[in-house]
Amino acid sequence: MKLGLITDIHEHVVTLRRALEHLAELKVDKIVMIGDVVEMGRRLEGTCQLLAEALVIGVWGNHDFGLCSQPETSIFSHISPRVRAYMGTLQPRLVVEECHFSHVEPWLDPTKLEDLWHFEGKPSEHGDFTRIFAATPHRLMFAGHYHAWQVVTPERVLDWQGETPITLAPGRYFVVVGALCEGDYGVLDTETSLLTPLRSG
Repeated sequence: MKLGLITDIHEHVVTLRRALEHLAELKVDKIVMIGDVVEMGRRLEGTCQLLAEALVIGVWGNHDFGLCSQPETSIFSHISPRVRAYMGTLQPRLVVEECHFSHVEPWLDPTKLEDLWHFEGKPSEHGDFTRIFAATPHRLMFAGHYHAWQVVTPERVLDWQGETPITLAPGRYFVVVGALCEGDYGVLDTETSLLTPLRSG
């Protein structure tokens, strides 16, 4: 299966449209969104419309939490039915083709707002890989949140920042996907474990 990977959209509608069109041209089987649809709400309607039309599945991020985790009707009465419908499909975690997706590192609990906003820096900065790989048995784990590409094994951070395709096999990997709001997205071939970073420009 070919999975399109997008994260940290932050309502960048034009960039999102280009990425979705490109992923359709590449004939991906499914697109997974790894959190943070929302920015300030000004372009949220168009963002959710594009995601819904492309049948994008995904998880919520720290910016999305209030719209996804049982929002109070009175507080979000100004939110359109279309936005509510799409944001209501997002999950705290998702597993597709034995790949684990959450907006933050898997040892954090995405149903808790304080965990979604937790920030010690990227794995290369906080250096604690044990808790990442102990949190889930899945071989491949994906997150967003950091607005940068990064690949981590149980032993080390790879010298790779999304410049070229990379094969995520053998072994276990934690992958941070670059932010769509900065033009980054990617494709994962689950049969070959080839991850191909892409740029919208």
